[in-house]
Amino acid sequence: MIVTATRRDQSVMEVPVAVNAFTGEDLSQRGISEVSELALVASSLFVVSNSSETVGTEIRIRGIGTSGNNPGLEASVGVFVDGIYRSRSGLATGDLLDIESVEVLRGPQGTLFGRNTSAGAISIHSSAPHFDWEGYAEASLGNYDSVEVEGGISGPILQDSLAFRLAANYRQRDGYIEDRLVDREFYDRDRSAVKGQLLWRPVDTVDIRLIADVRDKKEQCCTADYDIAGPTSGAIEALGGIVVEDPFAYKAQTNFDSADELDEWGTSLEINWELDADLRLTYLGAYRDADAFTNVDPDTSNVDLTQGVNWDQGTEFQSHELRINGVAGRWDWLVGVYYYDESIDVDWSITYGSQFGDYFNLLTGGLAPAALFPEGAGDTSRRFSQDATGWALFSHNIIELTQDWDLILGLRWSEDDKDATSVITNNAIHCGLLPIIPYCPTPGFADSRDEQEPTGTVKLVRNLDSGNLYASYARGYKAGGFNLDRDAVATDSVQFEPEIVDTFELGAKWTSAMRALQVSTALFYSEFQDFQLVEFDGVSFSVTNAAEVSSTGAEIDLTWLPTAGLTFTLGATYLDTEFDKHPAVNRQGESLEGKRVSHAPEWSWSG
Repeated sequence: MIVTATRRDQSVMEVPVAVNAFTGEDLSQRGISEVSELALVASSLFVVSNSSETVGTEIRIRGIGTSGNNPGLEASVGVFVDGIYRSRSGLATGDLLDIESVEVLRGPQGTLFGRNTSAGAISIHSSAPHFDWEGYAEASLGNYDSVEVEGGISGPILQDSLAFRLAANYRQRDGYIEDRLVDREFYDRDRSAVKGQLLWRPVDTVDIRLIADVRDKKEQCCTADYDIAGPTSGAIEALGGIVVEDPFAYKAQTNFDSADELDEWGTSLEINWELDADLRLTYLGAYRDADAFTNVDPDTSNVDLTQGVNWDQGTEFQSHELRINGVAGRWDWLVGVYYYDESIDVDWSITYGSQFGDYFNLLTGGLAPAALFPEGAGDTSRRFSQDATGWALFSHNIIELTQDWDLILGLRWSEDDKDATSVITNNAIHCGLLPIIPYCPTPGFADSRDEQEPTGTVKLVRNLDSGNLYASYARGYKAGGFNLDRDAVATDSVQFEPEIVDTFELGAKWTSAMRALQVSTALFYSEFQDFQLVEFDGVSFSVTNAAEVSSTGAEIDLTWLPTAGLTFTLGATYLDTEFDKHPAVNRQGESLEGKRVSHAPEWSWSG
């Protein structure tokens, strides 16, 4: 299989990078249709969504990722579709539509892939238009009345010079969590997508590829049963609420429909120009627009405590990349420049429901009159805006020291500038008497920050007839930013600093005769400084840089083809990912130093 982990076409068994690579046919045969399902076939990858998939998705590689739904906090694992960065994980975890290949790159990838790949990157490639007619169609039925259909067609418009490709899918499924009181279900599927492409080849040395896509989803989400009946459960039950301690009953109770909706579209342009046999120029530009809406009942109770968290988020993103790759004797060089511009607008609210006053009155033993908490009072608007721009210069070089030894040198200089503002509108009437009770007026902020950071890699490669051995060092970087949450002002933590990682890795790849057996292994150690972490102190959420985290482990991937048409695969990862430094304690009062990071299992297997 050919991969582009170094922005060059290389065999997956020859490229000195820890990578899981799959063709579109591989994924289809294994039933993988969504980005989140890639974790089933890549043992070092973990994908989880807390409540809403759109604003609460977390992607981790080697135990490292970014948790929480703060829109100012960017991911540690970058996702790239046809070379274009998806600026938030929730915008990247959609369906895999008309895919040529997927690469899961492990470890820092900041030299070539740029923004926010301190833990790794997922690179997704769409099938390109062909000058011969071809098409495909597939459909599946499943439980919960699941229906999935997908199809595509490609062919020439002008023979040998202009071709098109069009693909679309539709997925629908009933929810698997039932409401105890009302005839409704949560966590259903209702999503569709369309992708169109044109490939123009005006001359043999120039390819111009235009891609446009649109997708939408309208689903119910974001509820759960109780795990623990805590001290407030008596007040919930006194008001007619249901409290059942069974998180695996697939039952819930809530007092309104919840929503997880997304409308997204984008376009990209890629130009590849072969200036001569050893020189290629590539331009890649894109524009994307996404509008997300989530409505959540935060207490997951059938008692009307809140009117819900209504979350509207708009994201606009554009980027431009220009790179040139050439070969001069034993020196395979690549240089490039990258620019991006992103704007995020978030407007959300949380206000008291009709029973919150009675609820709080019960909790305080009648000391807080219900009239102080009228329905509809609270934060009627929390408006946050952030504009970010940045640019980078980068170079990646493969130097043939001898016939058997290569030296790889990569360097990137990045600069990021961000401006953020917030305006919070509150109409609560209890604040003069009970100011410590949420939610009271909170001042907004207006601030800016800029940062510059070098990243890079040094790698020594021993090429073998049947594979390679390599030793590498890589430095990764994830930008700092703003805590786009009302709690940031109250805790004086509006800004957070960049996250830096240093990774050391030893790897080996071996292929038997006739490629019947292929083995890839890697040993790694990563040390993260100023690790960006969302913390909850019992009252508020805030992003901090208090933690230092290390990730040590080993990986192996094996593919065995004993006979034509039969393939066995095995992947295994051992991880020791823990907090080396952390000033906070857990709910048992224990220090988190030496504790395992969440969603970082010691052993992971896939086969």
